[in-house]
Amino acid sequence: MLISTSDAPRVARALVGLGAVRIAAQQPFFFTSGWASPVYVDAHVLMSDVRLRTEVMDIAARSVAPIIAASGINAIVGTESSGIPFAAWLAERLQLPMLYLRKRPVGWGMAAQIEGRLPDHPRVLLVDDVTTDGRSKAGAVAALRQAGPVVEDVLVLLDYALYAQEAQTLADHTLRLHALASWRHLHDALLESGKLDAKQADMLADFAAAPVQWSITHGGTGA
Repeated sequence: MLISTSDAPRVARALVGLGAVRIAAQQPFFFTSGWASPVYVDAHVLMSDVRLRTEVMDIAARSVAPIIAASGINAIVGTESSGIPFAAWLAERLQLPMLYLRKRPVGWGMAAQIEGRLPDHPRVLLVDDVTTDGRSKAGAVAALRQAGPVVEDVLVLLDYALYAQEAQTLADHTLRLHALASWRHLHDALLESGKLDAKQADMLADFAAAPVQWSITHGGTGA
């Protein structure tokens, strides 16, 4: 779910303006979830631009603050490695403890995947950069929950919001997904940039019209 429909175009324009959005040439991009896509978003580029990084993180903090208050969240957890910088900047703005979740356990015990110290009665917000269908976020939340905290909310910079499976995945894991922008905003920003040639514009239009079929046709998952 978009947190702020008015801010979403600004976030998308920032990513496009920084060159964080790569367009496939000969071969499509394949996400870890298995979907084939004509675009890949490298949100890490945002880290290196102070002005746009500040703008986007200010939007994130302002937009998520009511959710933090309503849910009683008392810590921010970033995923390794994509979510760590964004979680850190968000935690600083919201004056909350920050931790990160390792991809794989190191050592033993319930906290083997968590770096940092959870507060008492932890209720945390998981932060990452991008999600396609929510499955990797559900997996991260399952690992995080093993350490004890309540995790019901996930924040991402970009949710493609194209795949019907996402809603069921989130429901199955009792999760609320909050996003600063979606594929629709990213697509609009790419068109507005004037940087697409006719072939690229047609490819993105085909993808936007039928993303599942586009994935299947180009060798990706369709389930």
